[in-house]
Amino acid sequence: MINIEKKPKVLVIGDLMIDSYLMGSCDRIATDAPIPVVDITKEESVLGGAGNVIRNLASLGAKVSVMSVVGSDDNAKLLKHLLDEIQTKSFLIEQKGRKTSKKTRIVAGNSQVFRFDHESKNNISFDNVKSLYSKLVEKINAYDAILLADYGKGVLTKDFTEKIIAYANKNNVKTIVDPYGSDYTKYKGATLIIPNKEEAQTVTNIEISNDDRLLDALKAMKKEFDTEYAIITLAEEGIAVLKDNKLSVMPTVPLEVFDVTGSGDTVLASIGFSLGLNNSIYESVEFANLATGVVLRKTGTATVSIDEIQSDQVYLDRKLIEKNLACKVK
Repeated sequence: MINIEKKPKVLVIGDLMIDSYLMGSCDRIATDAPIPVVDITKEESVLGGAGNVIRNLASLGAKVSVMSVVGSDDNAKLLKHLLDEIQTKSFLIEQKGRKTSKKTRIVAGNSQVFRFDHESKNNISFDNVKSLYSKLVEKINAYDAILLADYGKGVLTKDFTEKIIAYANKNNVKTIVDPYGSDYTKYKGATLIIPNKEEAQTVTNIEISNDDRLLDALKAMKKEFDTEYAIITLAEEGIAVLKDNKLSVMPTVPLEVFDVTGSGDTVLASIGFSLGLNNSIYESVEFANLATGVVLRKTGTATVSIDEIQSDQVYLDRKLIEKNLACKVK
């Protein structure tokens, strides 16, 4: 396990959302159209997008702050309330005409049957970029790490993202990015970018068909985007790490997957948490694997705590001993 004696101070900048769930049962078809009728028995709203990264950081015990832009609407009020509940320091700007992102899922039994989105995808205004950046300059020395949670909803514009990374580098603050889209040039100079295998293939134009090609893709990522580290997430196979031009694939936790929703948020949060405490990239990736293993056994946009990770680590250690020594652990 990583060193967790201190609580890192982490700033999250990105696209905040609300994940809303309407849950119930479905046992009939509507009479006026050939569609299922879901009788709603429960409603729930939680932080999503960059908000789910914040939830995971708070659950892990980090001291979390957030900077973002929202709409001037009821969803923004709900979002602020949800952030206050987990004691997040918020600097949120309301932009007139903008819709606060909300994704509503209708769930019947264990199946999601429909989703509708209420959101804006246009870039935030130039004035709001200036305001956010001014706040960052004012507070930069208060943070151990900055996490950029980009979901393509317009908060992390190219100009703003480049300014964040440049100023963080100037002040020796780590920047860890969950990227969006196929153009990573705006993330150049970040401490770490976290793409999955498909995203890495797209941005490097390298088909990752074996370990040699995986190593090539990692080297290309590091060189082209001038990052300190290079990693690629490989779903159930684990996470590939490049250090000193060598490839290391760190296996994921063996588990039964119930729901992959939000697992990328957990990877970003847990690696940012660990790097913020100055742990090594290997220790941070191992920590992320354990954290994600816990979350994947839950449904919806779930969170993970240190206690859950430590409990999982004890379980895994016992299984490893049983497997390697073929003995029963008491």
